[in-house]
Amino acid sequence: MIPNRFFTILFMAILLSCSGSEPANGTGTGIGSIDSSQGGQTEEGGDTGEGGDGPLVEKREGAVTLDGAATIRTFEGLGALASYGKLLYDYPEPQRSQILDYLFLPNFGANLQILKVEMGSDGNNTAMAWPSHRRSLQEENDFTRGWSWWYMKEAVKRNPDIILSALNWGWPAWATTDDLKSDFIADYVEGAWNVHGLRIRYIGGNQNESDITPAMTKLLRRKLNERGFGDVKIICADEGAKKARYQVLDYLSTDEEYCNVVDVIGVHYKSREADFMPEVTYSFGKPLWSTEDGGGGYGNAGQGNAWTSQLMKLFIDVKMSAAIRWLVTSSIYDNMPWPGNGIMKTKEPWSGHYIVGANLWSFAHFTQFIKPGWKQLKQDETYLIPETKKGRFIAYRAPVSGGYAIVVDAHDNTLPAEGTVFTWRLTGGLSTGTVYVWKSNFVAGGDWFVKEGTLLPDKDGYVTMKVMPGTVYTLSTVSTARKGSYESPAATPFPFPYTEDFEGYENASTVRYFVDAESIFEVAPATGRDGKVLRQAIRQAPQMWHPNSAHPFQPVTEVGDMGWKNYRVQVDALLENSGKVLLGGRIDAKTESTADHDMEGYWFSIDQTGVWQLRRRDKGSLTVLATGRQAGFGTGVWTTLALEFSGSGIKAFVGDKQVASVTDATWSAGNVILGTMYSSVSELHKYTDTWTNAQFDNLSVTALP
Repeated sequence: MIPNRFFTILFMAILLSCSGSEPANGTGTGIGSIDSSQGGQTEEGGDTGEGGDGPLVEKREGAVTLDGAATIRTFEGLGALASYGKLLYDYPEPQRSQILDYLFLPNFGANLQILKVEMGSDGNNTAMAWPSHRRSLQEENDFTRGWSWWYMKEAVKRNPDIILSALNWGWPAWATTDDLKSDFIADYVEGAWNVHGLRIRYIGGNQNESDITPAMTKLLRRKLNERGFGDVKIICADEGAKKARYQVLDYLSTDEEYCNVVDVIGVHYKSREADFMPEVTYSFGKPLWSTEDGGGGYGNAGQGNAWTSQLMKLFIDVKMSAAIRWLVTSSIYDNMPWPGNGIMKTKEPWSGHYIVGANLWSFAHFTQFIKPGWKQLKQDETYLIPETKKGRFIAYRAPVSGGYAIVVDAHDNTLPAEGTVFTWRLTGGLSTGTVYVWKSNFVAGGDWFVKEGTLLPDKDGYVTMKVMPGTVYTLSTVSTARKGSYESPAATPFPFPYTEDFEGYENASTVRYFVDAESIFEVAPATGRDGKVLRQAIRQAPQMWHPNSAHPFQPVTEVGDMGWKNYRVQVDALLENSGKVLLGGRIDAKTESTADHDMEGYWFSIDQTGVWQLRRRDKGSLTVLATGRQAGFGTGVWTTLALEFSGSGIKAFVGDKQVASVTDATWSAGNVILGTMYSSVSELHKYTDTWTNAQFDNLSVTALP
């Protein structure tokens, strides 16, 4: 029920409106004079008091006091996790730089304050594999592999104050002891600085969503200190959302040394209730971070509201100091796991097309106003309508000046349709200068991150406005916020016909448009012929963080358009050691919406003895359509393999010889995969600790009737 005092206030507002008073240059949406004029700003966000000089109406009874002297926590940042990103890396300019501006440029877009990256182990993390900086005990560290170093440097270039964090998902095969594992992580921190000038400020002290490892964490702290990285903070333990309870709390309670080396308690909170965190969490005097949270995609406007509400819960109810969303951009093929997640769509480098999600602008409501080091204010009330617990708000202040920001989450459509008049009383040194108001209506086609104008508190420090349902607001003394804008090119299909000879790339580099789902495929000098090839580079399989039969465990890379139907795909292949080389077509034409990577479609494989198989993969099963043996194929021998798809007709070729012709209409469209399988398995989704190496050259995909 709406309190009687609401109707009293609304009646007074109507009377004032009828008297002819109008907000000066305003939009008319706020009760408390919203003015579009600009005021000045001090270094930390305390306004000089210019602008917003229109008339104020009667404030609401029972105003909520915000006391700038009553702070409870230090805000340590809001960011996202770069789990996917290969297709982003492949974008042309200027679109690639535009995307990076939306992500990292201060006062432009998401303004991410934390960038967390996944340390590569040469194996699959969630949807794709990241290269390791060291592949054997005999090898020297190589900190030039992959694109994650580029990604971090681009973030720092735009925002030198961005906080870099890293966490390992898997371990390379050689990291079999706590000593070797701690070396692997410490080397990464050292290499990032020495080779790239990147300061990793927070490092994971535990493998992602795995058992707690106190001994390894203690060794890591010692090695970081010895190498001059004593200021690098350790986060533990990145436990997954499916845990019955966070076990790290038990270890912190019982192991004093472990407790001393852990700087931040990091949990993957997801959508759990606030009371899941027991009181002991707050007894260690350590910041609590949500080190993987959120979810949801760029394509759903309502995710702007969902992310705002989640942040309210994390910062108010769970008492967190920082939050990191999974993930930054959607930059993989749509038939790979969770392809729609992210705050931007960046998966069409051939056209340069990208999409900015609504959830990117929910970041902006926080990050463009509230900076790491700001203080969260103690609030006796956090709801707009306490009686029904509808609508929420949170407030922060600058550490030195009186600057502040209030984020209001009023997206609940059960709030009064005519709006809720709300008043804050500013005390304890909070600025009484101009307040800048930004709002978002996170519905499809709605206004996302739009400047409403300005408010000016009255002489007693009261600031009043009408909060409309379905809306997120930020009220702040910070005047530098803006909504950046670039024009994205139109989407176009993947290039067709498609050819790739792998020339023109540096050795050990990635290839444009290829996404490695398992293991690392990189450019290398060809064996037995001139030029360069795409090589499956890893022999010993890494230790997986997440054994899941829905993910591939044998090396495989993916390329092309899921809409391809009738085509011939052809590639030259060479086996370096025993096993099978794989060519697949019409792979998974459906957009995935789970963690599965089924790779349904047609697989053609041949082993070192010349035995070949043409198979159809359905979810969880393989059907042999044809099999045989072709003389002349073996290790160290270049052979051309091809598949042809025309309607329900499927043909397979080895060299110049057609070896199979079958009829099967199960799968009618999909892209292309290249891969290898170890001798003992016939299925990409089976684990072996050794992988088969192979080389590929002269890939082509051409049309058939």
